[in-house]
Amino acid sequence: MLDWSLTVRGFRGTKRLMRELEPELLKQMNRTVRRQLEPIVTRAKRNVPMQAPLSGWARMPYAPYTGVPYSPYGKRWEYERLEWNTPEARKNIVIRQPGRRSRGGVTRTLYQLQSNQPAAAVFELMGRGKSRVHMVSNMRNKYPGTGRVLYKAFDMTGGAKIEREVVNTVKKFEAEFNRRLDAAGG
Repeated sequence: MLDWSLTVRGFRGTKRLMRELEPELLKQMNRTVRRQLEPIVTRAKRNVPMQAPLSGWARMPYAPYTGVPYSPYGKRWEYERLEWNTPEARKNIVIRQPGRRSRGGVTRTLYQLQSNQPAAAVFELMGRGKSRVHMVSNMRNKYPGTGRVLYKAFDMTGGAKIEREVVNTVKKFEAEFNRRLDAAGG
């Protein structure tokens, strides 16, 4: 789900104060950052394959009206979630601002680019570890590399440069916020 993140330390408190004291400045900063990240999102949406990445991925794994298969773990498989759907995969690539840090983590993510469509997330990350499953090896052979959509889009659009621009934008808005606080206080 999480594929690319930008981390700035000490921003959560500043953001909370901005929301209370200068909400328009916070909205303007978020719009500016989203505009800067938009080329990565656009490129990621273009990286999504038009057809199912592997044959058979776009069809139901069981015949309709025959009942839903169960996993060996006793839970019902939700195959519909993993059916390949290109328009849905493209539509669900979004920029988010998560609120809380992940459990056990030390840092929080400021902005993240993620795919909210389960099949697209599987496509992005499948085959990163060791596996002897035939489908995984087919995926690695057909689509080599660590990331197939989001990571690839980040690299193709010069993501490191965009990341620096986002950090500079956040710093600029923080400085403006501090300037406004100083002007109001004194």
